[in-house]
Amino acid sequence: MLWPDYSNCGTNLAASIARFFGVSPMHTTLPKVDRLLMSGSYRNVVLLVMDGLGMEVLQRCLPENGLLRSHLLQPLSAVFPSTTTAATTSLISGLNPGEHGWIGWSLHFEQLSKSVDTFSNLIQFTSEPVADYHAASTLLPYRPLVQQVSDTRNAQGLYISPYGDIKVNSLNGLVEQIIKALGVPGRHYVYAYWGEPDHTMHQIGCRHTKIRGVAENIEQALLAINQSLTTEDLVLVTADHGLIDAVPDCFEDHPHLERMLRFPPAVEPRAAALYVHQEASADFSSAFREAFEDRYLLMKGDQAIASGLFGPGQAHPLLRSLVGDYFAVATSDHALFQKREHCKLIGMHAGLTEQEMLVPLIALTKA
Repeated sequence: MLWPDYSNCGTNLAASIARFFGVSPMHTTLPKVDRLLMSGSYRNVVLLVMDGLGMEVLQRCLPENGLLRSHLLQPLSAVFPSTTTAATTSLISGLNPGEHGWIGWSLHFEQLSKSVDTFSNLIQFTSEPVADYHAASTLLPYRPLVQQVSDTRNAQGLYISPYGDIKVNSLNGLVEQIIKALGVPGRHYVYAYWGEPDHTMHQIGCRHTKIRGVAENIEQALLAINQSLTTEDLVLVTADHGLIDAVPDCFEDHPHLERMLRFPPAVEPRAAALYVHQEASADFSSAFREAFEDRYLLMKGDQAIASGLFGPGQAHPLLRSLVGDYFAVATSDHALFQKREHCKLIGMHAGLTEQEMLVPLIALTKA
């Protein structure tokens, strides 16, 4: 089990970038990044996030003398939960998960009496929009760092991804747009995101032989960026989390325990908010441990927040309701579902294993 380190995580990386561009950082900065930023006359800084490219897959699938591993600045801790929703929002906003509230893929909003898949705005397990507005963006608003940088009028913030202001639909397209941005006069902060190797590991597992090819394709694409750099450019490459192949545990296999739930688990299968009928509260903890043994760290909602898992800072007003009556965190290779039919993935994340929690920070500059 590896606890998140909120002095050495993506939030701190965002803080270093913010300070470099004249934006007040929300949290402490990373000394190595601060020194690097001040060591040159950088006009452009790119933060490139490769979804799921944790330290384990980087070291297993790429050569030590290759581009990415040879330019490793330092390992970073993922924030918690170690999942895209929480981690990319922290990188984008400079806020810890407890502050911004985007703690997982599916969040139960008491105001709506529904669990919502945050990015897609669909009701959990359906293809039905929850509302005619984006629920998570409305209830959990934040201001992206690219906008904060643009507000300084000293630099322009750009967001390049399949979902960004500059949209791309391929890794090569992402690379082309980054290189294009570096060639535009003026100072720029570029946040860029690509969804591999996460997408493929979800589908076929973390240790499938094809994963090496996915990692090699990433390194090859980034070589093009590296070759285009001038002394005015700094590219920081990191990941939001790593992944692990997970075994499903299902509440439906334990009918007595399943009946205690008010509705299906929310947040993530490996970091699950559990909402329990009041009359079952006294018995839930012992029944849960009897069913699932020691595969999860089970806490009451208040305990989960007090533990520091979601980071320091002012907790979002909705955080307490979002973590549920109980919060179960995977410390092994298992994941929680109400129904077996809900489990559609092999590679998963959001737990506290080292494989999920350690990510690289890679620095590319002109040699």
